[in-house]
Amino acid sequence: MRRLLAGSLTAFLGVSAFLVVASASSPAVSLGARAQNPAQVAKARAAFEKYMSAHAPRVSTGGWVSPRTKLPRTKLPEAAKPVSGTVTSQPSLNWSGFADTSATSTADDFTNVSGHWTIPWVACPPRPYQTTGAYIANWVGIDGYTDSTVEQLGTGAECFEGVLYYYVWYEMFPGGTVEEGTPACITYNVDCPRPGDQISASVTVTPGTSGENNYKLSLTDYSRPQESFSTTATCATTGANACADSSAEWIIERPAYEPIAGLFQFVPLVYYGRTGFESGSLVANGRASSLGGFNGAVDSIPMVDDSISYYLDCPGQQGPPGQVLAFTAANCPAVPPSHAGGFSVTWDSGF
Repeated sequence: MRRLLAGSLTAFLGVSAFLVVASASSPAVSLGARAQNPAQVAKARAAFEKYMSAHAPRVSTGGWVSPRTKLPRTKLPEAAKPVSGTVTSQPSLNWSGFADTSATSTADDFTNVSGHWTIPWVACPPRPYQTTGAYIANWVGIDGYTDSTVEQLGTGAECFEGVLYYYVWYEMFPGGTVEEGTPACITYNVDCPRPGDQISASVTVTPGTSGENNYKLSLTDYSRPQESFSTTATCATTGANACADSSAEWIIERPAYEPIAGLFQFVPLVYYGRTGFESGSLVANGRASSLGGFNGAVDSIPMVDDSISYYLDCPGQQGPPGQVLAFTAANCPAVPPSHAGGFSVTWDSGF
């Protein structure tokens, strides 16, 4: 898989602008009835849920690199600090965006995270790789940044056997990813979420009983209200299956999976040009703040290819999409979110 993807990088970069135009004019219907065939739609949905469930937490660039490898860790200059202090760059192999975590040895208790975004236009890989699976998911959540539990929900796009699909979904530890939406969307890929839809989502934690907390995960599609949903769940507060509530995230993700325990493989990141969040907010230890106004650690997360050689995307990048940026701190410096908690992430490579 890695050899195939590396060989197609140049072609993917070269036609990305054309693909965005083609996708915008006729997404998901170019292959005719196949895009709405229930059996094919079920296969695509199963693949999306499988890959998104396989390894939902962040995969650090330090996870399986030689201990002698030193990864870029940059801080903003004094004049550019947001209210909360420094923003630190923490690269990942499957996430990009921002995460807020405790800056001290005393863990913060995160009880709410919310965000607003627009579903981005995307493009699938070009020929001869048009049947290669590629993905993007925009989501907000609690946990997964420094632990293995995840309570998250959002939107996603999947290129599956040449057809483009869009989803709304959630994942609540210890369960896997679940697609939500109308029966027509889930069964026939009809009237699904589309690029340009305005989305808000949140995760809220409240104390429960018998050593459990209650979680409410809610998503609103303002453009297509029929795709909105809300679900509730519980999670233990202690023990092996406890939800830690130790971080808040606003993330763009490509799936990761483990064919062999501890050896990660990564699915290509579909072309999206530029995406991000218009706002991000949280509540930690009873204190509400914006993403950048949090009084703990605010981490910017660029996504890096699996050879740890170049960036796949970069938060706050000022240049156009499709740059080939070597993995150095200077090429993707940590940029703070806006006062309202907004930020953009720019696509540079799919794999």
